[in-house]
Order: sequence, then structure tokens, then C-alpha cells
Amino acid sequence: MTSKFKIAFVALALAASGIASAQTLLNGSYDVAREFYKDYNAAFIAHYKKTTGKDIKIDQSHAGSSAVARSVADGLDADVVTMNTSTDVEFLANAGVVAKDWAKRFPDNASPTTSTMLFLVRNGNPKGIKDWDDLTKPG
Repeated sequence: MTSKFKIAFVALALAASGIASAQTLLNGSYDVAREFYKDYNAAFIAHYKKTTGKDIKIDQSHAGSSAVARSVADGLDADVVTMNTSTDVEFLANAGVVAKDWAKRFPDNASPTTSTMLFLVRNGNPKGIKDWDDLTKPG
């Protein structure tokens, strides 16, 4: 083996070992979050590198929230799960995949965002619908 070949082989081995040491995380999440996490993951990767000096790779697995929860309960090795309903997280807690006290472990009951609900009513709101209780009134 020539010395140039040995040097190239050692350099390649060292480069490969550096790549292999980068941690990879899998985020199992609901479909509509795909584009958000594509951008967010890139920002997190840069932040992680800046604060720790280490490389990290984030893979994504998306489907309907309940389908992702079922996949994780059935063995999908997700490091992070981001669901759009608490019932899916409760399902994972009951399956022993996440801690039973998951909502208490993070600020805001582990819900960094919420969805805004809108009521669309007829012009002039003839039935005076203002909140959920109004929807259960007779008539």
C-alpha cells in the first residue's frame, strides 16, 4: 500500500467516523406540521451546533396525528413526538411510550401552541352565536 493511499484511507476513515458520530433524532409528527418542522429543524440544528459544537441530524416521519401515535406505540423509534391533540399523547402515555405526567414536565402543559377556533355565522349573526354554549341551545 503506497503512503499516499494510506493517508487517503486514514483521512477517509476519520471523516467517516466524524459523520457517524453525529447524533440523529427522529421527530414523529402530524402532516400539517411538515413544512414548519422542515424550517424549524434547520434553525435548531444551527443553534445546537453553535451552543454545543456538535452536529445533529433530524429526520421526520409524518402522517395523521393518530396514525403517528399508533406507529410510535407499535415500535417506530421516534425520539420526539409532536401531536396535534392531547388524546394522541395520552394514548402514548397509556402505551408506556411517554411519561404519564408528560403535560406537567414542560411549561404551558407541554402545549407551546394552541389553535384558534372560529365560528362562521350567517350575515348579521341572526342566532347570536358567540361561544360554544350557544351551539347547544335549541333552535
